[in-house]
Amino acid sequence: MKREYDLRRLRRRPGKARADKSAAKVAVGLRLDGSDLARLKTEAARRGIPYQTLLGSILHQYLNDDLVERKTVAVLKALHGTRAV
Repeated sequence: MKREYDLRRLRRRPGKARADKSAAKVAVGLRLDGSDLARLKTEAARRGIPYQTLLGSILHQYLNDDLVERKTVAVLKALHGTRAV
């Protein structure tokens, strides 16, 4: 990879850039309990990501039925008699 590139010869593509409006990020206002927000920020910091990214990921997982409650995992472990599910 070069250290520097000569960008003077670059040209714009004709037309406008297209984007899927349904895939665009949308700013929202949200009120959260202070202790929940503090725990969210702590967990995000532990993972090394912004807390908004973590919150968006949690919401995405929930809406796609990929989020599993800890109590459900505990029940499944007890039923299977093992520590791993």
